[in-house]
Amino acid sequence: MPEPAGDSSLFLLKGGIVVNHDFSAKADVLVHNGIIKEVSTNLSIPNGAKVFDVTDQYILPGGVDLDCHLTVANPEDPVGDTYLSGSQTALLGGTTTIVNTVYTEPDASILSAFDQFTSSAADNVACDYSVCMRLPRFDSSIEEQLARLVKEKGVCLIQLSLGSGNQSNSPYRDGALTDVAFYRALRVCREYGILPIVVASAPAYLVDQLTKDLQSKHPNIGPELLYYNQPERGEVNTIMRAALHAFQSSHVCPILISRIHSPSALQCFLEQRRKCRGLLFGQTTICAIGAPLSAFQTSTYDNSDTTKFTLSKDWTIAASYTYEPPIRPDVNLAEQLLALLVNNDNVTVGSGHRAIRTDVRAAFGLHNSARIPKGVSSLGCRLPVLWNCGVENHGGLSPCAFVRSVSADPARLANLYPQKGRIAVGSDADIVIWSKIDGLTEDGYKNLLSEGVYNVFSGLELRSRPDMVFLRGSLVVADGKLVERQGVLGKYLPLKPFGQFAFNRLEAMDGTLNADRPIVPREPYTGKVAGSEQNQDNEKKESHFFRKEHYDNVPKVALPPGQRQIHTSVKTAQPPGGSSHSFW
Repeated sequence: MPEPAGDSSLFLLKGGIVVNHDFSAKADVLVHNGIIKEVSTNLSIPNGAKVFDVTDQYILPGGVDLDCHLTVANPEDPVGDTYLSGSQTALLGGTTTIVNTVYTEPDASILSAFDQFTSSAADNVACDYSVCMRLPRFDSSIEEQLARLVKEKGVCLIQLSLGSGNQSNSPYRDGALTDVAFYRALRVCREYGILPIVVASAPAYLVDQLTKDLQSKHPNIGPELLYYNQPERGEVNTIMRAALHAFQSSHVCPILISRIHSPSALQCFLEQRRKCRGLLFGQTTICAIGAPLSAFQTSTYDNSDTTKFTLSKDWTIAASYTYEPPIRPDVNLAEQLLALLVNNDNVTVGSGHRAIRTDVRAAFGLHNSARIPKGVSSLGCRLPVLWNCGVENHGGLSPCAFVRSVSADPARLANLYPQKGRIAVGSDADIVIWSKIDGLTEDGYKNLLSEGVYNVFSGLELRSRPDMVFLRGSLVVADGKLVERQGVLGKYLPLKPFGQFAFNRLEAMDGTLNADRPIVPREPYTGKVAGSEQNQDNEKKESHFFRKEHYDNVPKVALPPGQRQIHTSVKTAQPPGGSSHSFW
């Protein structure tokens, strides 16, 4: 589409269909200086304004992704993209805001990790971004740093990992916390207004042990190792423990359960969400929905086929599906997840993006499958794939439900709404013009995928995509291609604590819990207390354990250790000169 002449900071979108999570209607949208100024029908064209004719095209708020990982590649984190290339694929796919997960070394400072990330990401991220810190541990030092991150840096999302219940001496990988540390972390999250995120994966100690067992029995086991060592029951265990700590404490804390990837995990989440009265929020990934459904569209797919994904006989394909938790070739699960999105059950869709090139997977894990880096490239595919699977292919998803799942609810969980995630007066002009296309071939995916990675959505023909994307009023994507002259426009978005979407019911919940746990009124106890000084006097009392009447006719095995058996005395006569043969 040729660019209209006029003031670049003032433009009018004419004739489109505005879609928010709660309504859709035909309207014009006026934008000035990066802010939406007016949304109405038949708006007049201001002097000097550009006009974009978007007749009968959808005008959507830019996508918000709470689950992605961009960083500088290193031996410990060999990602296949950069801040710039990853964020550019996000824009091409219609995502204008990401929440990037930042990892911290086990003994490092989370403040230092945050500063290192922001300094390396500055002027290198094409879309707007916020931060979710993954805690490497939890102690008094981390608690102090969290307070500063919230107040000074605007970090209000953290990722927690549950480990063994009694792991006190040797911490497991990935910052897995003990039950005590996890409970303390939730109390701090409640106090500071932080929303904790828990990935529904099997506990690290269990994964490590299963890995050792499988490799000892099958030394040449392939990528299927990373499927077998993460059982569904482990995911259920994590969800149940997280819900127990969050809801049964004296002060409840909301939790976002992320990466719901199995039928058991989904069923457990729904059950615990009901028991926790709606304070559990859920998030799946586009891979759990799109990968099985894209495989289903191939003529050879069978839902009972056990040679798909990480169980494929092709090492390259099998390694490309390694993920935590595993991506399962389950069409029924994908349909159940879509049904949840339709029913507005507070489940959102993230990308779960961590791009790993195929050659890097081979370099790390060809001879030791446990070392295969896990992750998929999905940041740019999230919106087009969900639209295809949910809106177009009879998935039951309306455009409004689509916006709620990928934009509005993620923005509300991050406390960015309505600045992000809505087409309304006063909101940022993060706008996606959604258009139908003839169909994207495999070559068409190249703009949506990181270079050198395997496409887990191969076989899925996309029929819609973002035609134009505006970031705070600046046109960054036109005709499905990047507008290079715009440069890098992304900026860091500090988050505010105590987001209303997650925290507004907590005081009422506290009151309800107190009502459910009534204190029973009783008269004071006035009886004796064993061992109490007030019951002791100078009178010598027979020891309880030596009262003869307590031990008459009691078998020896029933006596306290070290005590002899005491029998009732029987008098006999023993006169001088010999024993008597008669009883008195």
